[in-house]
Amino acid sequence: MAAGDHDQRAAEIIALYTERLPVAQLRERFNISTWALYDLLRRHRVPLRGTVRPDSATRRATAEYERLRSDGMTRDEIAEKFGIKPDTLYRALLRRRSTASH
Repeated sequence: MAAGDHDQRAAEIIALYTERLPVAQLRERFNISTWALYDLLRRHRVPLRGTVRPDSATRRATAEYERLRSDGMTRDEIAEKFGIKPDTLYRALLRRRSTASH
């Protein structure tokens, strides 16, 4: 596959993903593995859907993170307060920052 064809295919996958086409349909349509699909989305910094539920503990922790840090809490303490793992909070904060900068 030529580079231009590859870029066009990636753009089409990204567009359909952001239009909420189910992952199973994308995989079938483009004959791509789940791993390859998510790798493409990550490389193009496409926010992944469904990784954090609107009312989840992770969402609440990221929403209150700055205030709690200014109150003197550490990231580990904030994670514990919301019942999540520190690594989960860290990844959610990275996703939030990457989507805010785009």
